[in-house]
Amino acid sequence: MANDDDELPLGDEDAGVFPSVRAFAPAEMVACEACLRANPPTRMNCLYCGAAMPASGAGDDLRRPTLRALETWEQGFNVVLLCRATDKLGVDQLTEAAALLRLEVGQLREMTQAQTPLPLARAATRDEAALVDRKLRGLGWPVEIVSDEELGVETHPPKRIRKLDIGADALVGWSSAESVAESVEWERVTLFVAGRIARKRIEVEERRGGGSRRGAEGEVVETREFHDDESALDLYVATSIANWRILAEGFDYSCLGAAKGLTAAENFKRLVETLIERAPRAVYDDSYRGVRQHLKFAWPLAEQTEAGSLKRIRPGRYNAEAVTNVSNETQFTRYGRLLQHFRLRDLATNT
Repeated sequence: MANDDDELPLGDEDAGVFPSVRAFAPAEMVACEACLRANPPTRMNCLYCGAAMPASGAGDDLRRPTLRALETWEQGFNVVLLCRATDKLGVDQLTEAAALLRLEVGQLREMTQAQTPLPLARAATRDEAALVDRKLRGLGWPVEIVSDEELGVETHPPKRIRKLDIGADALVGWSSAESVAESVEWERVTLFVAGRIARKRIEVEERRGGGSRRGAEGEVVETREFHDDESALDLYVATSIANWRILAEGFDYSCLGAAKGLTAAENFKRLVETLIERAPRAVYDDSYRGVRQHLKFAWPLAEQTEAGSLKRIRPGRYNAEAVTNVSNETQFTRYGRLLQHFRLRDLATNT
């Protein structure tokens, strides 16, 4: 069921957050075609049953996007800010756009200064994305809709490469010792995207099995956190949105020959430099680290919690463990795919 704050009674303190929200007369309300209950004409989805609301003629200009957080299995539609002409946007354009997107004006202003394509919002339906696109364009914002399907993160996940053979004409890669080698001609390499993959694992133990003098049911007994952070390089080729991924740890650096050093950090840096030198058409992009704080609004970090093991303390007493995994891996992949989306367009335009 939809449950948004914008249809709750509003006081004066709400006007600064949602300046376009107002009360509507009964004649202005729109009936949901599914449950027949009346909704404000600003709604994209029914407040009561969540069904898509029909456009209401003149009221269509009043509609505002829900922009709810999508489930991991949902395919969304990204409204992307293009890196051009944003320096001409005025205070009013920033303020209205921030209210529409539910962002702070300062956050949105920083995004306009990034000089790289950035997702402003991720909508659940194309109609909702089209509404955001239309309203932003009306304010003079250079935006475009790019669907999750076009980025192909779920359908074509990155292929991790653990070993390379750097030849004169082509790059050969293996995902494992038993895998079949894949070859990519240097002329086909179009883009390198550098970044870091960060993972966090949180383990929480809670007391179970009845009360005790030493602790009550549900009391947190122990919390543990584990962090992992490593350099990553995604390699993209012409005519494809999919990519190879090289992680600093667990990679065979024998392809560097005599240039191979003692640590993974220095070897990874030399590998990146070598690949860039060999690929004459490729663009190297390391902007992810600088813009990742802007990606969280449309593409938050992936977080998954699941039940862990049970630890028996004594008869009738045990501790239950819950494990939460947090990672930026999907976010990093989406960003690289977005850059490749526009890179392929540039190549098609210039040929």
